[in-house]
Parts: sequence; C-alpha cells; structure tokens
Amino acid sequence: MKSTILKKLNTALPSPVKKLFGPLIRRKLFLNQVFTAQLDELNQLDLEEEEVIKSKQFNKLKQTLIHAYEHTSYYKKLFVECGFNAYDFCDIADMQKIPLLKRADITANFAALQADDVSDYYESATGGSSGASLKILLDKDSIYRERAFIYHFWAKSGYDYQTSKIASFRGGIDFKGKIYRYNPLYNEVQLNPCLINSDTFEKYLLAIDKFKADFIHGLPSAIFSFCKQAKASNEKLKGKYKAVFFISENIYAYQREFIEKTLGCKSYAYYGHTERAVFAEQNANQNANQNADQNADQNGTGYRFNDYYCYVEVDNSNIITTGFVNQKMPLIRYELDDSAYYESGFYSITGHRDGILHGKNGEIISAASLYIHDSAMDKVANQQFVQDKAGAVTMLICPINELNENDRKSIENYYQAKLGTAIDIKVKITHDIHFTSRGKLPLIVHK
Repeated sequence: MKSTILKKLNTALPSPVKKLFGPLIRRKLFLNQVFTAQLDELNQLDLEEEEVIKSKQFNKLKQTLIHAYEHTSYYKKLFVECGFNAYDFCDIADMQKIPLLKRADITANFAALQADDVSDYYESATGGSSGASLKILLDKDSIYRERAFIYHFWAKSGYDYQTSKIASFRGGIDFKGKIYRYNPLYNEVQLNPCLINSDTFEKYLLAIDKFKADFIHGLPSAIFSFCKQAKASNEKLKGKYKAVFFISENIYAYQREFIEKTLGCKSYAYYGHTERAVFAEQNANQNANQNADQNADQNGTGYRFNDYYCYVEVDNSNIITTGFVNQKMPLIRYELDDSAYYESGFYSITGHRDGILHGKNGEIISAASLYIHDSAMDKVANQQFVQDKAGAVTMLICPINELNENDRKSIENYYQAKLGTAIDIKVKITHDIHFTSRGKLPLIVHK
C-alpha cells in the first residue's frame, strides 16, 4: 500500500505549514487528471439524452463486472458458480443471477474481494451507526472521482470549486479539543461539531468570518445547534452564505426549516457512504412538497441516483447498488441498510439513522415523531433519547444558556402526553450528550 503525497500533505503537516502550502495542496486536487476527466464527463452528462446516459451507464457496469471477474478471486469464483458471464453480459436482467453482497460477506471475504491490479490504495472504515464498523479498501483515484461528483452537484447551487470557500461542521475526536482547523485540500475551515455552546459560539463565528466562507457544510445537528446559538445571541446571519450542504446524518424537517430561516438560504444534501458504492443527489431545482405534520425530512425527499457513479436496483424498497468509483474493492449488488421509495420521478430515502423507540407492549415510535413545538424547546440546543429497556427512555436536553425546573417539567409533560402510555419518559438537563467518533449526534441511543 502506497502513501499518497496528497494524503501526507493534507493530514501530516502542522497547521501553519499546511496553511502556507494550501494553494499547492489544493491544486493537486483540481488539476489532477482523474478529477478533471470525471468532472468533464459529469458536465457532459447534463447535456445528454436519457437513453445515452443509460447506455453509458450500462457500459460502465459491464466494465466493472469484467474487472471484478478478472482481478478478484471472490467474483471469479462467484460468477462461475452462479453461471454469470461478464463478457457476454448484454441484458440488465442477468444481474439477478449474481447473489446479493452483504456487510458480513465483505468482512468474511475481505482478502478475496481485493483487486490485484490496484496497488495504490488506503484503508477506511464506516462509522458503525448500523452495527459494527466495516473496514473497506479504497483506491487513491476514488478520492478524485468522489470529489468531482460532489463539486458537480454543489455547482448547481452556485459553488465554484476553484474559488468558493466552505465552513464545514464535521469531524470529531480527531480535533483533540480544538474548535477549528484549516483543510486546504477542500478549501475549508473545519469546525468541531461537538463543542458548540453559548461560551464557544463567538469563536465559531469568528473562525467562519475570518476564513470568509460563503457556503456552510456538514452535519445537520451541528449546523442546527450553531443556528440555535446564533438566534439566542441575536446574531444576524441572513445573506452571509449562498447555500447549506448537509452530510451523513438524517435530516429532520424542523432542523432544515430552522436552518434555512436563520441563514436565509436553501439547503441541499447528497446521499452516499464510506464504501463509495452509491451516490444520490437532491434535485436543487425542486421544491419538495412537505407535509406540515411530518417532522422527518428523511434526508431523501426528491433524490436521484447518479447513473455515472453506480447502478442501483430497488427491490421492495431495498437499495442494492453496484459502484463504479472504487476499483480496489468492487462491491457488486451490495445490499444497503437503507430503503428507497419512488414517487413522481424521485426517490425518498430512509435508513437506520432514523432510529426507533420501543414501547412497553411492542409499540414502535419513530424518530420522525420525536420533536415538539413547545416554547421551552427554544431554549434547547440539542436533544437525545437514551433507551436501555423497552417502555422507558431518558431524554437528554442540552440548554443554550440555561433551563429551569419549570422548563424541564414542561418538556417532560409534553413528551409524556405525546408518547402516551407506551413509554415512560424522564427529561434530564445536561451538557454530556453522546457524539460518535466522527462528531455525529445520534437522536436515539440504545444501550
């Protein structure tokens, strides 16, 4: 396994040196031939007819299947066993011959899934939000291809990869207690999503202003918390940023509505994962119809899978994907934990990140219903539900400034009325809420 120069420059150098060499590091990304070729192809995609796009997607799929057969022992054996001939592949229906690939299969066949013709790669791992973390190998060029897809999507909202600046709320324990750091590779200031409170808010705002960021990016829970602090501080942020781009977490409608109102701009998201086998984009020109009573945005209203990134099958709402971006470890007919529902030309996507609470008698309470419109919630920066047995839950609420006992009791009574007899709820005021190692704030934590 080689260590790429890009990765060394962007992660190993001290911050002052990294900032000095920032333009050089950045140019290594957007002058890279893999990046520019992928971006050119995506720009051309916008001009193509649907039948041309589908034809090119089929060719990409066939190339992926042939490469997997020729260079991985896992697929060479599997294709023979199931009677699938990659060279004669001409009917998309023949994909059904190939058995589904599950997370457990990747772990059990880790070595056999590695392509023997890719020597420059690195190891990554999923966040483990759907269970145990999954180790995956990604080829170096997938960095450039992935970034081209992201920038192509962002460009529809006015982002220019050569000039635009990003303030990004993402990352976690790797900040080592610091509030922000400079990331020249993506021309962004990275902000610690775990330390946002009334005492640190001004430091966050100063870091963003000093960097002159014109776009906000990151975890919805962190951006929501930042906006809550802005409102409490009477800080006017409308008109400062061109758009907000969400990543990784489930997005709830109340968060999106509050963020857009506070920042005075639209928000968008793409759906992807660490394995780099799927990519879906929210239609930037679509005003998705929202049910006023639906608290969960589901991070998927109005999405389309990118045909140049993957081939996706949706079987009884199950997402099954074959990725084109990562050559080191091909994932063919990879079954995801998430679900997709097709309506009016777009998909809504729901997943394990939504979470559920368990009632005393088998009742299921979804994350979509766990938000209330009570004035006491205006004083809450973030909330989290911790459940260690069915029928009971502790709600942790992190105050913006302070909450008194009457506020706590009001929230507790409101939620108890909402949940009824299915779950007994206890509300606790605390600053000690659970973040993942990547700085994500899960709404529901099971113990």
